Amino acid sequence: MKKSIIILTLSMTLTACGGGGSEETKAPATVSALAPSSTEATKPTGINALKIDEQFNLSTKYSLNLDVELGFGDVRAYLNVCQKKASAQRADYNNCIYRGPLANSALETQLVLSRQDIDLVAEVWFYDSSTEPLSYTWQYEPNKEQQLFTMR
Repeated sequence: MKKSIIILTLSMTLTACGGGGSEETKAPATVSALAPSSTEATKPTGINALKIDEQFNLSTKYSLNLDVELGFGDVRAYLNVCQKKASAQRADYNNCIYRGPLANSALETQLVLSRQDIDLVAEVWFYDSSTEPLSYTWQYEPNKEQQLFTMR
């Protein structure tokens, strides 16, 4: 009898699992996109609307030539070129763009700066403590193609 109950249960389970449904297949729905007509002129928006002169390279970097010729001969000195403190005519030693010794109180080098709105202060400190330090200031000159910071 146990066998007949098991067979009856299995046959009912198989019958319940059978799926009915039509065997008719339906074609998938198609979506047609409307192509814009060639007569419609689309205007660029956002960054695509910007017009930039071909000669402008979008770079804010510029070169600054340092030209130092103090005429003191073989006097040991050290040069600091830093941004100017907002509240004083002194150098901000936390924002220096060049620091180095001067050989024969002269130096010629080129620096690359990224901003035009900064004022620079150059201070020449002498290793001989009896000589007072020299101070020079510089600002960006927009009408000049080549920027030059001269110290004489």
